[in-house]
Amino acid sequence: MVYDVAPVAHDAEDGPRIVLDVPAGHPTFNFDRIARALTSIVVSSEPRFAVGVFGGWGSGKSTLMEEIERRLRGTPDTLVVEFNAWRYEREPHLIVPLLDTLREALSDWAAELPADTPQRRAATEVARRVGRVVRALVRSTAVEIGVPGGPKLSLDPGKAVDALRDGEQDEGSSPQSLYFGAFTELRAAFEQVRNAGVARIVVFVDDLDRCLPHQALTVLESMKLFFDTPGFVFVVGLDERVVQSAVRSKFVGEQLADDEDQAQLERDYLKKMFQVPYTLPAVAPGQVDHLLEWLEQYGDLPSSQQEDLRNRVRRFLMHVTPEGGINPREAKRFINAYTINKMIRPDLEPEVLLALQTMDFRPEWESIYDNIVLTEPDTFSDAVRRFRDGDREAFEDLWPEIGRVPPELGRFLDSPDAVGLARPDLPVYVGFLESTRTSVSGMAEAMREVGLLRRYLRQVHDSVADQAGGPSADVSGTIGAAQDAVARLRSVGTFAEGKARRAGFEGSGFTRELDSLEQLLKGLSSPDAMNQAALERSRADADSLVGAIQTELRLVRRASAFSG
Repeated sequence: MVYDVAPVAHDAEDGPRIVLDVPAGHPTFNFDRIARALTSIVVSSEPRFAVGVFGGWGSGKSTLMEEIERRLRGTPDTLVVEFNAWRYEREPHLIVPLLDTLREALSDWAAELPADTPQRRAATEVARRVGRVVRALVRSTAVEIGVPGGPKLSLDPGKAVDALRDGEQDEGSSPQSLYFGAFTELRAAFEQVRNAGVARIVVFVDDLDRCLPHQALTVLESMKLFFDTPGFVFVVGLDERVVQSAVRSKFVGEQLADDEDQAQLERDYLKKMFQVPYTLPAVAPGQVDHLLEWLEQYGDLPSSQQEDLRNRVRRFLMHVTPEGGINPREAKRFINAYTINKMIRPDLEPEVLLALQTMDFRPEWESIYDNIVLTEPDTFSDAVRRFRDGDREAFEDLWPEIGRVPPELGRFLDSPDAVGLARPDLPVYVGFLESTRTSVSGMAEAMREVGLLRRYLRQVHDSVADQAGGPSADVSGTIGAAQDAVARLRSVGTFAEGKARRAGFEGSGFTRELDSLEQLLKGLSSPDAMNQAALERSRADADSLVGAIQTELRLVRRASAFSG
């Protein structure tokens, strides 16, 4: 991945700057070598294949593709076409904008050629032929208004074939099939492109993994129209998992023998689609220094920020980067989150902010961050103190559901970089960070109420374990406090739920769990529940419901998190 930078503080000439996720003219992580090799393959091979640039979110696919494109634009017999699939995701038939993008590129190319030359006339005719295919496909789309669920779009092949016939009525000499006619027209068009001096058309398809899986599959299926047409090369950037998910959904009704057959189907689809695959590796831990060195050389960052990245942020990035690596965009988000938070609250200790960010950014630790750090920051800081003092069961005693602390997290909590997590004022830091991490108002309050509920239920458990008879007045008071927490959570949580649903997130079910929890707490307060066994069973059920509520809140929080 390559980064440009832009100032955050416009009123401070030497203020900190964020790192933008924009490709620049100085590739890093060997992208220049990779691009050189793939460009050579495109230029020297027969133009009739597809290159797949595979990688997860933020792995640098766009950067690599732009570097390949930059090199190809210097090749005189190559026409480069850019197609951003995500922009046209709502189109009913994605082959239409794909072809229309090709038509526009051909038209622009023709306009740049000298007037009254055979090359310009040939280029203009090619654009006209492709436009004819586009027009045929557009005419084929019928729109029916007023049906349940909104507008309905369907394909009318008859109208499309009529458009491709261009006045020809002889059924023996004119196309009768939509895709046969389109293929024939494109093949004839490209023969003219070669006559005009273009050896290959290279179509770059980016942002495919930002589309919904079924739409991503539609783009790939549309590309097949070109695969038997000499002269076309596709360079496609995508996350393999998006295609695998789409293939899985498409064949969900198929009776496959087992999971291995399903996995084989997914692999075979990609193999048939992409003759030249390249998977981008993640940034290994040892490459963190390389990234920071690149930022110092090309990032145009103030010297004070460079020093801060080198001497402070680097230590925490090493913790964020597991053995499997971290993608460059995630590293950029980590740096930017720290830069912005430090600017907003310069009074807070940077190491504490970075330590909390480290826990939040590690995927393996996010459940502990969401379920413990956010909900019970004061109890968490106390557990960190005990853990650093040698109590290896400090977390398991309080939160049995998490078990023993994972080894990597244990090493981080033992390190000097985590000393700030044991501060008694940790809740101040947690509250501030959460306000900059989610777009759902009230989420922090909802998470804290869940933490209070869980704490009350622990107190009930401890009290019941210490007594042989029914609950004491103290336990009844704790149950009452838990009921109050449910009432507060209902007002805050349902507001967060409603906002998340309006944003398109449909996974939450606060109301159902809250209703059940409220009934259980009422039962705990009744005389019929005043025996140890019944009280403990109800408390366990309540604890399970709190866990379900917490899971729903986590999903909403993650779905509504700012990208940073």
